[in-house]
Amino acid sequence: MERLAVQSLDQGAFAFPRPTLRHIIGYVLSFFAMLTAYTLYSQSLVIPDVPRVEEATVLPYLHDDVSAYNFATVQKGYDAYEYASEAAFVVVPLELEKGTIGYDDCSWVEDDDGGGSYEYSFEMGDAERLTMVDSEGTRISAAFSLQGSLSPEGEVYNPGCGSTWSRTIEGYGPGAEENFLFNAFMLVEQDPLRYQLLSVHEIWDLDNPSEEPQEVTQREDRGRWSLLSSGLAGLIFMYSTSPPLMHELRKIRKQNRHAVKDISSAPGVLGFSGRIFPHFGPNFKPLPYADHPARSADDDWLFGAPTPTSFDDPYGQDGHGRLIPEHPSVVGTPRAALITPYSIGAVVFAGSYIWLSADLRARDGSDFHTTLGWVLTLLVTLINLLWFRSAWKQFKLTRLIKDLPTSPIRSVAVGQAELVGQVRPSIAGTPEMRVGGRTHKGLTCWQWSSYQYVCTTDSDGDTHCSWEHRETKSGGVPFMVHDGTGGMIIDPSLWVKKPVDYGPQLDQWKRGDWKWVLSGIGIGDPIYVLGDCVPRSQEHLEKWGSHETLPQALLTMVPTTDTGDPSIVHYGTEMDVLAKNRSLFEIFIVPLLVFLFGIFMFINYTP
Repeated sequence: MERLAVQSLDQGAFAFPRPTLRHIIGYVLSFFAMLTAYTLYSQSLVIPDVPRVEEATVLPYLHDDVSAYNFATVQKGYDAYEYASEAAFVVVPLELEKGTIGYDDCSWVEDDDGGGSYEYSFEMGDAERLTMVDSEGTRISAAFSLQGSLSPEGEVYNPGCGSTWSRTIEGYGPGAEENFLFNAFMLVEQDPLRYQLLSVHEIWDLDNPSEEPQEVTQREDRGRWSLLSSGLAGLIFMYSTSPPLMHELRKIRKQNRHAVKDISSAPGVLGFSGRIFPHFGPNFKPLPYADHPARSADDDWLFGAPTPTSFDDPYGQDGHGRLIPEHPSVVGTPRAALITPYSIGAVVFAGSYIWLSADLRARDGSDFHTTLGWVLTLLVTLINLLWFRSAWKQFKLTRLIKDLPTSPIRSVAVGQAELVGQVRPSIAGTPEMRVGGRTHKGLTCWQWSSYQYVCTTDSDGDTHCSWEHRETKSGGVPFMVHDGTGGMIIDPSLWVKKPVDYGPQLDQWKRGDWKWVLSGIGIGDPIYVLGDCVPRSQEHLEKWGSHETLPQALLTMVPTTDTGDPSIVHYGTEMDVLAKNRSLFEIFIVPLLVFLFGIFMFINYTP
């Protein structure tokens, strides 16, 4: 791709970045997660939609005249072969005379340390016909769904769990003192007359029931699993979509890698082994270079590294005096697509989990539903706040980068400024950096991390091994940023409050059970600096040198402090910085809409 093509790049309203293998795997996983969500949703449609318990008619006993019930059209999910078209929903206290509702027990459970504790458990039995009677002596035959459209649901009092025991929750016959009493949530059908239990809760007195039956949320629960799966699908889809501009840069660098497959690598020259860094001593003294580390073609300049006229004159212009080819004033600022699959995944992910948390709070079938709903609400709210905060910071950075003109170094003025150029040596040179038994040359600033391979054995005798982080250190010396029109010194020590972005990984190696990972910025690399242009101190001038006539030699860049605007020293050009971000719509508007939707759901669906 030529520079003109990049300069005129406008991805329009929508773009689907060509996925890499990693992204394709993500899309496949997202597809299966969404397919699972659809399957669960389809299953939920055939489960009866039971109204809330509070919407049922509360009765002290059953009506003698069946027609006295408040019959109405049943809701969705009631199969025509099992249910009548109209039914009444009532809550009434009943005594169980015959049949089994469930089982509970208390048993000793040992833990991994040889101890243990007594644990209580309760489970509903299979659906069967039950004989039940109300406080007036009206006896009915009732059952949970014999066709299996709804599973039995109920709760009983825990009699205490301090020793081993078990019991059956059943009826012992008419008038038996051992009979269990329940407040029953029932569906009543008129023609033919039929009573179907929906849920029951044990009580002590038919005339004064103290407990409401639990909600029946089996249809909703199946739909909630669907929301959980769709949210996961959205999250995977979201993070499987690379920023659209990054795809365009990958295409160019892929062409570059192919073009140099037959070229030998050398200092400042991109070859099949990458671009090797020149190495300098103090006062620009050339020193023998090393073959590693080298800058990979996958991370290097788009249109070739600029060739300095001379390293000995770091502040002066190159021979032609023109801006480097990848300066924003030359190559332009491409426009990322307004919307990508990232937006779709973000909306699906956030919308699913916000809806799920609100639904759990609004329709709680048990205490577990309520607790889970509030936990999920807090988690979703926290994620929304962090997402919105991150989006706001990214929005400010992207907006500033696009709005602030990139200054040629020879004419940069004191104040907020943006520079794009090439890393070149200052009088500090490029000191040798030794770590992990290796010596690295040609770097001006760097960061390395060490890891140790550690194996541990758990209580079951299973051994688990992994790389554990041990140490991270960074270092560097002042270097020059040069854009063809002139150079300016950048001192990493002045950026300690705004860490330097060292770019992609340069090197990785192992010795025994230790591993080291190195990133850094070397001679010839592209560099982007955003901050405040300020006069250098006299001490700094005396230590690191200057130029007799060039005004930029008296200046340097430091982090912005007064305005609160972002400041960065970033590997790559402006295009590389923007390529990691998305459109302003995806950066800010999508998280804002999600944040507002979350607030709306919290206010409107909190009982």
